[in-house]
Amino acid sequence: MSPRAQRLLARVRSDLETGARLAFLISGGCCGGTNPVLCRSDAVLPGFDVPLGEAGGVPLFAHPEHARYLRHDRFVIDALDGGASDTFSLEAAYGSRFVLRELPATEDAAP
Repeated sequence: MSPRAQRLLARVRSDLETGARLAFLISGGCCGGTNPVLCRSDAVLPGFDVPLGEAGGVPLFAHPEHARYLRHDRFVIDALDGGASDTFSLEAAYGSRFVLRELPATEDAAP
């Protein structure tokens, strides 16, 4: 996660009730595209959504079609301020949104 995304995540967490469990979900939907959606963990579909790891201590899941290529890419979750957002992601209430940015390939990365 970028420092900006970490600050946004901390802001969202500070307003949630203690013990609220979150998850990032990279869906196959049309509205969010491949932007990570921050949601309560009960929005994850067990047995369908594929776990990819964690970001900022929050589990990260992806739609199976996206998981196929995300497993082999390097990426970072960043945040953008302002702008209209048509997502139900929890950070939208703060006038911001999480975005997925692909990192350049490295020499040791498999094609």
